[in-house]
Amino acid sequence: MNFSARSDQQIFESVCQGEERALQHLMHRFWQPLFKTASVTMQDPEVCQELVQNVFINIWRNREKINLKYSIKTYLFGCIRYEVFRNVKKKMDYVELKDLDENYVDSFNPLLKLEYTELLDYLDQMINQLPDKCKEIFYLSRMEQLSHKEIAEKLNISVKTVENQISIALKRLKQGMQNMHIFFQIFFF
Repeated sequence: MNFSARSDQQIFESVCQGEERALQHLMHRFWQPLFKTASVTMQDPEVCQELVQNVFINIWRNREKINLKYSIKTYLFGCIRYEVFRNVKKKMDYVELKDLDENYVDSFNPLLKLEYTELLDYLDQMINQLPDKCKEIFYLSRMEQLSHKEIAEKLNISVKTVENQISIALKRLKQGMQNMHIFFQIFFF
């Protein structure tokens, strides 16, 4: 089956039905952008590669349980941010190597899932409080991963306006996140 002509959503549906070639194609489409996202926080390319692999391994293992609320692209970028968060948290909570297996919590642990869901809900509330244009620009930048230039062209505004609106959004979100644990800030910065 030719996956290159299919949408991301169609490919993901094929993954959920157990088609390994669909997973390979999804990996091919999103590997570099996910790697780039991880490398913003993680400086080690090997760690970034491992985190991206974890995203796709978890998708494959849990393909029958995944219920997308947003686009697959948004879901994947959320997953890589979560993997980065887990990695940073693991490094901050130093554990002896021999104890690592006992204390390692996978991404589908109910407690961590609850924390992650609560964080996303809180973040959604804060984003929804942004002015409409600011919210739209922030969404295109952080969720759709569009460049400032692409956003400016899409919305027929200047790149400077895009930069200013993203700056406003980040400033407001940072202020709103003052009460949240510092590790959660890596999800959108």
